[in-house]
Amino acid sequence: MADFRLGRLKFKWRGDWAASTDFVIDDIVKYGANAYVCTTNHTSAASENSFYSTDLAYWDLHTEGLRNRGDYQTTSVWYALNDLVKYGNTVYRCTTAHVGPASFDFSKWAVYSEGLNFEDTWSSATVYQKGDIVTFGGYTYVAQQNSTNVAPNTDELYWKVLTTGFSPQGDFVDSEVYEPGNLVKYGGNTYSCKVTTTPESYAIASISGDGSEVTVVFGAAQPAAPFGVGDLVTLAGTSAAQYNTSFRVKACTTTGFTIESTETAGATGGTIAYIPYPTNTRFWDLVLEGLNWNAAWNNASVYQLGDVVNRNGNSYICIRSNTTGAATAPELDTNAVYWNYVSQGGDAAQVLQETGDLLYQSASGINRIALPANPNTATAAELREASGQVLTVGGSPILPRWETNNVSNAVYYVTKEGSDSNSGRSISRAFGSLRYACDHIAMLTGADAPSATNPIAIYIKAGVYEETLPIVVPEFVSLVGDNLRTSMIKPKAGFNSNTQNLTLATAADSFQYGDLVSNKAGTKTARILESESNVVTILQVSGGTWNNSDLWTNTISNSSADANELLKSNRTFLAHQAYYEFAAGQGSNPSGAGPDVRARLELFVDALGANVRSGGNDKVHAYASGVIGGTAITGVAAEDKLLIDLLKVDAVKVVKNETVTTATGNNETQVIDSTITQDPGFCATQTAAVQTLCDLAASSILAGSMQTGSNDDGYRAITTASGIPNQESTMFFLSSHNTVKDMVFEGMSGFVPYGPDDKNTDHGTLKGVYFRLNPNSAITKSPYVQNCAAIGGAAVGVVLDGGTHEKYDNTATKSNKSMVFDSYTQILDGGIGFYVTRGAATEIVSSFTYYCHISYTSTRGGRIRAVSGNSSYGKYGCISRGFDANEVTVDGKVKGGRLELNPGAAKDGGFTPGERIIGGTSGAVGELISDQSPSGYLYYFPVKGTFVQGETVTGQTSSAYVTLVNNTDAVTGQKGFVLTVVDLAAGPDQGGSVEMQDNGVNNDAGSYVISNSSYTAPDGRGSLTVNRGALGSTAAAHEGTTSITHYPENATAVTTTLSGAINSTSTGTEQAPYIMGVDSVTGMIANGYVVVNQELFKVVAIIAADQIEVARAQDGTIAQNHAQGDAVTIYQTKVTSQDELIEDATDAQTFLRIKRADLNFEANDYVKIDNEFFLVSAVTADTTGITTLLFADEKVIAAGDGQDFKIRYRYSQVRLTAHDFLDVGTGSKANTNWPGLPLSPNIPSYETDEDRPGRVYYVSTDQDGNFAVGKYFRVEQATGKATLDASAFDLSGLSSLRLGSIGAQLGASINEFSTDGTMAQNSNEKVPTQAAVVTYVNNLSGVDSDFLIGGNLTVKGSTTTVASVTVTSKDRNIELGTVASGTFTGDIAAGDTDITNVSDTTNLAPGVAISLTGGGGTVTMSGSYTVASVSGTTVTLSAVFQGSGSATGASFSAGGPSDITADGGGITLKAGNDKSIAWQASNDAWKVSEHLDLQASKVFMIDGTTVLTDSAVLGKTFDTDGTLGGGSASDSNIPTQLAVKTAIANATQSVTAIGYFIAAM
Repeated sequence: MADFRLGRLKFKWRGDWAASTDFVIDDIVKYGANAYVCTTNHTSAASENSFYSTDLAYWDLHTEGLRNRGDYQTTSVWYALNDLVKYGNTVYRCTTAHVGPASFDFSKWAVYSEGLNFEDTWSSATVYQKGDIVTFGGYTYVAQQNSTNVAPNTDELYWKVLTTGFSPQGDFVDSEVYEPGNLVKYGGNTYSCKVTTTPESYAIASISGDGSEVTVVFGAAQPAAPFGVGDLVTLAGTSAAQYNTSFRVKACTTTGFTIESTETAGATGGTIAYIPYPTNTRFWDLVLEGLNWNAAWNNASVYQLGDVVNRNGNSYICIRSNTTGAATAPELDTNAVYWNYVSQGGDAAQVLQETGDLLYQSASGINRIALPANPNTATAAELREASGQVLTVGGSPILPRWETNNVSNAVYYVTKEGSDSNSGRSISRAFGSLRYACDHIAMLTGADAPSATNPIAIYIKAGVYEETLPIVVPEFVSLVGDNLRTSMIKPKAGFNSNTQNLTLATAADSFQYGDLVSNKAGTKTARILESESNVVTILQVSGGTWNNSDLWTNTISNSSADANELLKSNRTFLAHQAYYEFAAGQGSNPSGAGPDVRARLELFVDALGANVRSGGNDKVHAYASGVIGGTAITGVAAEDKLLIDLLKVDAVKVVKNETVTTATGNNETQVIDSTITQDPGFCATQTAAVQTLCDLAASSILAGSMQTGSNDDGYRAITTASGIPNQESTMFFLSSHNTVKDMVFEGMSGFVPYGPDDKNTDHGTLKGVYFRLNPNSAITKSPYVQNCAAIGGAAVGVVLDGGTHEKYDNTATKSNKSMVFDSYTQILDGGIGFYVTRGAATEIVSSFTYYCHISYTSTRGGRIRAVSGNSSYGKYGCISRGFDANEVTVDGKVKGGRLELNPGAAKDGGFTPGERIIGGTSGAVGELISDQSPSGYLYYFPVKGTFVQGETVTGQTSSAYVTLVNNTDAVTGQKGFVLTVVDLAAGPDQGGSVEMQDNGVNNDAGSYVISNSSYTAPDGRGSLTVNRGALGSTAAAHEGTTSITHYPENATAVTTTLSGAINSTSTGTEQAPYIMGVDSVTGMIANGYVVVNQELFKVVAIIAADQIEVARAQDGTIAQNHAQGDAVTIYQTKVTSQDELIEDATDAQTFLRIKRADLNFEANDYVKIDNEFFLVSAVTADTTGITTLLFADEKVIAAGDGQDFKIRYRYSQVRLTAHDFLDVGTGSKANTNWPGLPLSPNIPSYETDEDRPGRVYYVSTDQDGNFAVGKYFRVEQATGKATLDASAFDLSGLSSLRLGSIGAQLGASINEFSTDGTMAQNSNEKVPTQAAVVTYVNNLSGVDSDFLIGGNLTVKGSTTTVASVTVTSKDRNIELGTVASGTFTGDIAAGDTDITNVSDTTNLAPGVAISLTGGGGTVTMSGSYTVASVSGTTVTLSAVFQGSGSATGASFSAGGPSDITADGGGITLKAGNDKSIAWQASNDAWKVSEHLDLQASKVFMIDGTTVLTDSAVLGKTFDTDGTLGGGSASDSNIPTQLAVKTAIANATQSVTAIGYFIAAM
């Protein structure tokens, strides 16, 4: 044995191993549970985690041990070898060093010691270890191995039952999943779950129905019947949508089951969802039978086993699950299928059951009679109806019973002793206030509601009733007082009414009167009564008084409000429609319970409608946010989006009032409101809002987050909310079919006239009103106020404002906007009697006003018709102002001017309407539209130039002439009683009011009533819209009557192009044409034209398919350079003088007025006037003619040519018949001083007042008995003086009229204005009309007595015969062959010599030269033409017309007198052989057919020189002197032959040279 010496011990204990520490050989350290000895000097690792990987090589294991680390940590703890941890119920030893992960890594540990650990209730999120004990349901389980989310009752490999037991869960809930051991109460019984109640699903093979039950066949047979009787199953995905819902099982087998249903349709496919109920023995065991008290039996409840109910004094226990419905009532279940008795009382009829029950003896025994309403359970309304009923006897057999006493279902009462808690059905149970009575009746529904078949009367018995106003009287309700003096309604003093004035910080977009609005919070509602700018008057409906903390819900427009109402009315329809459209399209219902899904969709429709109406998106945004946040529609975002998309499509149709095709399964009915007018934009704004809002909701729900922010622009802040005192509000709002009679009203006040104009009621302060229209009731039968009186201060008796009913315009339910009054007396000191405005109307009979500021006033198109009324005292009588701004006016333009004639200057003849008139000095031309020359005026359309004062104006056709006054009145715009206008489709009806529109020059604020009109249909004239300065010409002014040359485009509008360039220097005339190359000559004709750029070419000839000969630079255009490919536009032969201008044209206007817009003018044609070319862009024939308006009033301000005007028929009117004006103008009651004399004089001018176009028509008397018919006819009864002031006096109906000296009875008595054109009666008592005189004169064939013509005599015709013996003439000269230069029109045709339908043959005679000036079209004249003959309206010419075709209304000029027209003219004396003196143009001489025998001493002269006497020729006397004067020969004598011969013979007898010479001759 070796020695053991302590000094030689070499190991050194260093304690726990430390990081970054120097260690040497034989150092011993503890690391983890083990001890190690150092084998190599070294510095240790920087971290304990690196010991095994870095340091272990420097150490040897010295001793091995264990280290207890407690519970396993999941926070990154370093575990070394042999560390012990407790995890679950087990202790583990670390076998691999590591950092502990969050989840226990079993691979790095070895089990050291096992145990048990109670973990309480099992959770799917907990990690369980072997030995863990949990409770699940009513059982206890122990884990067999580690697991997560493995339910204890599902896998015996992981869990074993440790103990069994119960876990009470309360009443059974079908949405819960129960586990074994769960104990539930279902009906009266208690059940224990034995199998987890996981919802089951079964496939469907087929479905069939026989009308009483439906059989469902499983897709596969089941091992046992899966359902019990009454179990609830849900079908989905079947081929028939009506089956995709929930049903209760009637009977079940292993192959299928039946349900009660009247369906007969077949279906296939789909699934069955089933939740196991406690009555299903596959899942549950009955633990305990018991009782469950359910009070009185109810047919709507579903009863289960053990449920106990009371019925008719008996108690019953349910013996069949899912018992429900009236057919299962306990007293009907005689076979004990559903119920068994628990306890049986007496017969229900023999038992006192409720408070107030009575028993009586009947023939069959004791019977019970209950009170009319159960005091413990009845509603307040039921108790009110029962109150006052009496116990009486009746029926057959007669038995006791409760009856109403002295009651009619359609009659209600208001009495001073009444109470608003009563039913109002009898005097003993009368209401206490009229306001409550009306409100109560307005809430009635069904057959009880007032209607055309159930009119209701409220009798207001004698008394003074102070009411909270306003009182809104429902439709078909009459208010009847006891009598005029005893039934009085007053505003409740010291209280505000239920109306308010709200001032909005920003005006709302729109107000619709009568509309129901709410604040943003939805806590208050009100109806809109009035609005002005940003102030709105409301009637509170619910929620109480509004204040400035409320936000006003905006209304974008009436159409938006209508859209909201349609959506609200169809909320249920739209929800069901979307639901069943989804089912039909997807093959199964949406997820979730159908009623819940549809209810959520209804809420979406509410939100949608609110934002469509108000703007913004806050409601829809909030809805979508709620869905995203968990308030699901279906719970499936994609399904939610699809439902909203489907709803969107149908909602768009709903707001447009279009019919939606109802989906199968939707039993709701769409509401289409025919009272709503679709806006002109087809509801575009509202449909766009629906689409945008639906898209916002759908896209956000699908995305799971809102795709845009919330916008609450649909609200307005309220800056002030002021209450309206009762006395300043409105007492009654009347509805259609109302009657108010036999009452007196007092106490209203607050009217203040408008300061700047106290006649302007529209701007006055209208407070304290007795009657208005209910804005929410279209008037189809006027409210009728009869035998009533309103008494008080400055109040308003009636405000009848048609504007409150504008929403009914153009709808199927139009409002008459009317009210009628009979014997309605108004004593309103400083107030208003009747105020009718904005198109409203009223009829007033025997209604009197006293002391009113204004008695009757109509404005803005209001209409008052009153009979036998009066306006007594006060300031103003009857006022009418303005017109209905909503009227669609008849619009037109003034056309033409007026010429004023000088009655004392030269004039002659009568003008022909429509003829042209010509100024002798100015040369101006006009078209005569209305000849008012007897009144001193001509109305004309300007054609050319401007007439000047003092000149002679001549009719071109009639030759009539007049002279204009020599001052500035000669030529003016139209004024007086006549106005000629255009742009009217027909002559307007009488009574229209013409309002001129200010054109900046002729501002005329007056309006003029049409008394008559005449209309001339369109005659072909029209306008050319043109581009100016075409073809290189320069725009210039052109005069009317200037002819128009027409270059019509080729009929086929063919164009081509140049095949080669053309140089501007290239010449080309008709004599030496230029050859133009083109791509095609299609459409070209010889003598036609082509246009290239700005140059006009005439086509001389077509020489090839691609070549034409042309003359260049035609008709003033300039030769230009043209490139190959330039467009060539083809035109036909030009028509010279195709038409003429009928108005002057400036150098800038882009239209030309022409005589005949129907003469083949078309777009792209060229026309030429003077030197300017125009390219026609449009041709517009006038579609309206010329209208002449005759006014009842004189228009004193001249209208401008072209000035616009409007014709209105809905202007304000007050029509009074038998109306009495009593001291109007004397003012208030105090100033009137009744019964004394007024303190100030009356003012007759205040009796009526008109602000045109408003009119007051009246037949009246005044305080002095003076009688007036308007302002034109008055009779002063005191003097008998009658005044007639009118531009026309219609005597129709007058049996006789004597004109002459009154008193002397001079003159003829006229009893007829005769239209007899023969004047056969030859009467002194009949006066012929104009037409009769014209007929008579035109038919004259002769005059039987001497005939004197005071003026000129013009005889037209081909022959004038004078059958008198002697014709004498004061004139010293007889003029023959008289023709003048002039114009005429007629119809012509090429190849003919005749002109037919000649307009005027006055200046046409044989030989007159004729030329064609216009309108000939393609018909031409070549050479000179003269008249050959004239026969009627046919003129034959000397040559035929050239060209082609024909023309109607061609214009011609006649050349006047010439030698040719005079040829053959002279005097012919009829005899055996006619004796004549005639002019011969051929030898320029007169030809006399007979001898001329002058009286003795008479001579022939030439230019003053005597050439022939009875004894001398040219002053020479023929002499027979044979001596030739002898020695005194004279040049004055001419020898005869014999004298010369004698002288020569005598001379030859003397041989002289001369004698020789003469002899030789």
